[in-house]
This record gives sequence, C-alpha cells and structure tokens, in this order.
Amino acid sequence: MTNQAREILITEDTLVSDIQEIFSSFYPFLKIEFSKLQSNSQSLQKSRKVLPQDSIKNITNAMMPVKLRIENKRTIAQVEDDCIQQLGLLVQISRKSGNVWNTISLTENWTLEEQNNAGKFISSEMKLPPVKE
Repeated sequence: MTNQAREILITEDTLVSDIQEIFSSFYPFLKIEFSKLQSNSQSLQKSRKVLPQDSIKNITNAMMPVKLRIENKRTIAQVEDDCIQQLGLLVQISRKSGNVWNTISLTENWTLEEQNNAGKFISSEMKLPPVKE
C-alpha cells in the first residue's frame, strides 16, 4: 500500500484506518482524520467525520486507485488539497503535544517533516521526570 516515494496507494478496498496507520508509521507525531461534506435541506454544507472502519468505496465516488503523496517536504495544506481534489474528502491533520492532539491551522504551510519534528520536540519537553519517593 506504500512505497519508498512516501505514497499511500488507496483502492476501493482500503479502509480509513489503513490510511491512518500508514500515515502514522511515517509521522508518529501527526494524526490524519477525514470528513465528508454533506448538504442539508437548506443547501448549507456541513461535514461528518469519517470513521476509521469505513471503507473508501463507501464514502467517496473518486476514481480508484489514488496515490496520496506524503513526502517529507509536502506541506499540510498540500496534503489537504490533494485529499479534496483526489478523494472529495476533507482532511484534518493534528500534531501531538504531550498527551493531546492539537489541530494544525496556523502552521499548515509547514512541511510534514517540520510538523512531525515539532510534535516530537513538544512531546519530549512535556514529559515529566519520574517521581522520587
């Protein structure tokens, strides 16, 4: 499902959790989640979070297969745009800060590598030393 070029090959049989696991294997301090746009009766759009066990074929009409590029030098904004263009899905990438996942909004022009390194640094700085008795 992936290769050295840091691509996630998405097919009709791919589960959202498959994408999340591969993404996390490359970027352990980042988390990717998907949402689907829905129209309501008043023609306003809202999004519904997609569950990890959802199959791609059940949540998008995109032509398969799709290669989602997640190289180190790609920005959060580029990955988000690719997901909209290729899958018709909204994506939210969050960065780990200790035990909390923070939504990335102000720094979405940082690369995946920069975001992951920031999450690693913040998480390591937030660890408390062992308590001595």
